[in-house]
Amino acid sequence: MALKIKKKVLGKGLSELIPELSSKQGFAELPVDAVTYFSYQPRITFKEDESFQDLLKSIQEKGILQPIVVRKITEGLYECVAGERRLRAAKKLGLNTIPVIIKELSDEEALLISVMENLQRKDLNPMEIALAYKNLMDKFGYTQEEVAEKVGKDRATVANFLRLLKLPKEIQDDLLEERLTVGHAKALLSLPSEELQLLARRLVLEKGLSVRETEKLVEKLKTGQTRVRPKEIDPDLLALSEELSQLLGSKVEITLKKKKPCFILHFDSLESAEAFLEKLRKTLS
Repeated sequence: MALKIKKKVLGKGLSELIPELSSKQGFAELPVDAVTYFSYQPRITFKEDESFQDLLKSIQEKGILQPIVVRKITEGLYECVAGERRLRAAKKLGLNTIPVIIKELSDEEALLISVMENLQRKDLNPMEIALAYKNLMDKFGYTQEEVAEKVGKDRATVANFLRLLKLPKEIQDDLLEERLTVGHAKALLSLPSEELQLLARRLVLEKGLSVRETEKLVEKLKTGQTRVRPKEIDPDLLALSEELSQLLGSKVEITLKKKKPCFILHFDSLESAEAFLEKLRKTLS
């Protein structure tokens, strides 16, 4: 039977989407090795943080109390649609079997369930949410309004997350790696050009600015009140990079990242890079 999905249902959670979650019926046991991770998983990063350690401890003491949701891929092989953390924990603990609910789901139904499960988690990264929404639009041709209806959110919320995808990749990576927050990103989005956005990003990271301080910086940049001086490189570091360039026979560029010097080696070809590595190996051996 196909899974019927309605907006008012989605807002109530997975137990409304999958009735078996609220009962003790419909459970099965599968070998852990027979279950793979979901190919359309919205979560990009997975951290074995304190909450995951708590999950491991809970499973060791009580077992897996809530089954994961899977769909059959081929004979003897299943894909986890909801419950990836429990599956990862089971694999890490070396469990032989895992309780599951087996559902016949289309790609659309499976992705919606996976998105819904992740949206209910407080630690889902904003970029992961934005990419999940975009995935729904790209894969199934949804409009923003349709995405909002499917996931039980208002259209403005969906639109605000999708706007994050308009930021330069460097800022998107900052969000993904939690160097910047959504508040920072919203402020940077109001700048009229990518050049200004990247300039503001650099200042925010270098100075560790709060969201409020970032908003003030953005307003000054928009009105031309803030002029940024080029980064000044220590003359000693410049001399060192020149010396390295002469020794290696290749250009050595120096840059500062979080006030720490980084040297970038440039090679004309793969062969020259391999020759350098071979020379380095002989020197260190």
